[in-house]
Parts: sequence; structure tokens; C-alpha cells
Amino acid sequence: MKPLLKIVDTQQNSAFQIMKVNEAHFFPSWHFHPEFEIMLVQKGSGIRFAGDSMERFQEGDLVFYGNNLPHLYRSDKEYYEQKNGDLRAQATVVYFKENFLGDSFWKLPDVSSIRKLFQQARRGMKFKGRAQQELIRHIEQLDEKKDGIGKIIDLLTILKIMSSTNEYDLLSSSAFTAYSDDDDCERINKIYQHILDNYASNPTLEEVSKLAFMSETAFCRYFKSRTNKTYIQFLNEIKIGNACKMLIDNKLNISQVCYQTGFNNFNHFNNQFKRITGLTPGQYQHKYIGSASGVLV
Repeated sequence: MKPLLKIVDTQQNSAFQIMKVNEAHFFPSWHFHPEFEIMLVQKGSGIRFAGDSMERFQEGDLVFYGNNLPHLYRSDKEYYEQKNGDLRAQATVVYFKENFLGDSFWKLPDVSSIRKLFQQARRGMKFKGRAQQELIRHIEQLDEKKDGIGKIIDLLTILKIMSSTNEYDLLSSSAFTAYSDDDDCERINKIYQHILDNYASNPTLEEVSKLAFMSETAFCRYFKSRTNKTYIQFLNEIKIGNACKMLIDNKLNISQVCYQTGFNNFNHFNNQFKRITGLTPGQYQHKYIGSASGVLV
């Protein structure tokens, strides 16, 4: 699927734009755009990419993206395979330009904390705790019918809360370099989609290198420069991300999850799982669903 250099086209007579997503699944395209973006997931689960970060997302996931930070939301497999449409991917997305109140406004000393917020958002900020809950309440009220000034005040309130809390995690590393053009974005998107679709069958380095029209050596350099990870590290993170979801679903035992996600060695699976999550598969399952399943290791 072709990536998007998403053009939000915030209208001249509107300070910001609100988009309501209600689909069978999120549009899984690696994209970036010049607008800042607030993304609140209200229904759905899957894997979220932001710069060189990869994490699972679920209902309540709230991220503030700086301008031109590439990101992608890949819904879980069942969202794409469903026939009756019972599963929904719902979100509220807010777009605005950095100077939506004019350049002079942001030079005022009184708004220095929001200028700092904008700098931090270039790595992606995931909010948590009480701040997350307060922000969700304000974001969900943004689409209420108000005059233009009222809506601007609401957005500034959200930005003030974001700039006043330390309840957040920065997602992408400081070493991540944003893409210079959408052709580069298209290439990495093609690679990502192939890995996400085929991770359980262990796509080889030769396979993905050919997909990128590169030699294996050139591909390794390219991939590391774009993700700050080796290809094998990235592939293992995709596998473990999906293993986490399977463990929470609790429909398979840990050994089955190991082989379903493409690991052919149980010890290697355990080692990779603990390296990436900080927990063994059994500890992870116990943390999220309790010990009633009887499959802890």
C-alpha cells in the first residue's frame, strides 16, 4: 500500500482540524505531514510506529506528534480478516499548524512552555496517568459546537495540560532522522508492510533487500540509518509485539505463541521476549491477565 505524505490542508479560516475515524481498521500507511497531530485511539488495538519506536496500542492510547514525524497504526490481524464488521477502529485526530495563532504569538514569554512542548513532540509524546485521563476528556469535547474562539481556547487548554505534566514517554529516539522526501517514505513503508504481513514466516534479509532493490550490504546500512535497528532486531520486535497480543488474548499457551510468531526455538523466544519487554512471557501474561490460565513459566 502506497504511503502518504498526508496533506491535511488546514483551512485558512480554521485554526485546526478535527477528524473522526470510524473504520473496520486503521489505515496502515507509514506517512508524515507538516501539521502537528494529536491522535486519541477510542477503539481498536494493534502496533504503533513513531519514528524508530514500535509499541502496541489499545483503547485510550494518546500520542502528540510533532510535524513531519513519520508514524503508522497497524490494526491487529482480526480487524482485517473480519467479515461482519463488529470490530471497529475509532479515533479522534486533531491537526494544526505550528503557527496556527501567528508567529508573533509564539514569541511571547508567556507561552515558552508550549514552545518547549512543540520541540519534545518532534519525538512523539505518549501521555499516561492522570494527565492522560484529563486530556482524553478535553479531546473528546473538542467536537462540541462552539464558536471559533471557544475551540481555540479548548485546544490551548489541551496544549497547556500537555506542557505542564511529566506524565508522558518520548517515543522516538533523539538519534532518529526524519525522511527528506516521500520517496524515501514509500520505500520504508513497502518494507514495513512486507514484514508485518509475513513476520511469522521469517522473511530473509535477501528477500527484503530485493524488495528494496538493494544489495544485502546496502540494505543493512540503509535500514539501520532509518530505524536505528538492525533488520533482525526489528523483525524480532514485530514478533514479540504480536506475541504480547496473543498472550493477553489467552487462547494459546506460551509454547504455541512461540511457534505461531515464527520462533523455532523456545529458549530463543524467551530470551528475546525478556530483552524487549523486560519480562518473561509468563510474567507478562501474569501481569496483564493474572495467573488463572495455569500456563505461567
